[in-house]
Amino acid sequence: MEKKTGLLKTITSKNEIGTLFPLVIMCIVITAINPAFIAFDNIMDVFRTASYYLIVGAPLTLLLLTADMDLSIGAVTALGGVVCVFAMKAGLPMVVAILLGLAAGAAVGIFKAYVIVELELPALIVTLGIQYAVNGIVSVTTQGMSVSGATDAFKIFGQGRIFGNIHLTVIFALLIAIIFQIVISRTKYGRSVFAIGGNPETSRLAGIPVKKRRIGIHVMVSVFAALTGIFMASRFNSAQTTAGQGTELTVMAAVIIGGTSMFGGSGSVTGSVLGCILLAVISNGLVLVRVPSFWQNLIFGIILLISVGIDKYRQKLNSAA
Repeated sequence: MEKKTGLLKTITSKNEIGTLFPLVIMCIVITAINPAFIAFDNIMDVFRTASYYLIVGAPLTLLLLTADMDLSIGAVTALGGVVCVFAMKAGLPMVVAILLGLAAGAAVGIFKAYVIVELELPALIVTLGIQYAVNGIVSVTTQGMSVSGATDAFKIFGQGRIFGNIHLTVIFALLIAIIFQIVISRTKYGRSVFAIGGNPETSRLAGIPVKKRRIGIHVMVSVFAALTGIFMASRFNSAQTTAGQGTELTVMAAVIIGGTSMFGGSGSVTGSVLGCILLAVISNGLVLVRVPSFWQNLIFGIILLISVGIDKYRQKLNSAA
């Protein structure tokens, strides 16, 4: 019995192992039901889906490490794509349009960070309110319709491939993940992020600029959410007003499943990568095994609840150690 407890503690304390195990099981089960799952093109589709989660999931990992959260990701995703395509439709150069889309995300991030960090209002309520407000702005400005008018060159970001069939978004997301993992594991900045999540008051007394770090990470999450929207607009050659709908919970679930604690101070971007792939596998697998699409929300909701439970259990084990 003691050995079992020790093994369970080892698995749950290792972020990557705790995510890799169900990922492998899911792949085996889905392949057994439908061998088409392991076809190269399908695997690339899984990675492509995961890449959109990961582009914003990597900075979101840092946010959760500081014990913060953000429910406005989906709305800012739509905003970034809409602003970018609107700018190109107005005749602005593609680079300028992309920068404007990112700036829109940064503006939301600055406002969000100020209200949460400086005014000390609950992140859950603030970001939920921002989600509704931004979605409202997007709906009003677009009349609920998708926005087209992007240049042909813009398609390369979301539709471009290298080495045959590897999407550029996959490569870009992987580079982002590598950079963020290096930052949090090998830099002073990364250590300060873990410290803030562990104990913000002690971190402040130790000379860490807690408010500055939190504000910067909030802004960064919104900028990368807008970037995700720009990639999505490039993929579909139009900005969809519902592009990021529901992604905030999906991405957050992926990060938590990957081992990042929503209570702060523990996690890794590597785990978030595996979490994003796991949810992409589930989404893809449900289609292959012909599960009706309306079951997906139920399944993702259950996964989110389980991931929070695992996170709480992991915290309990670590505190008892």
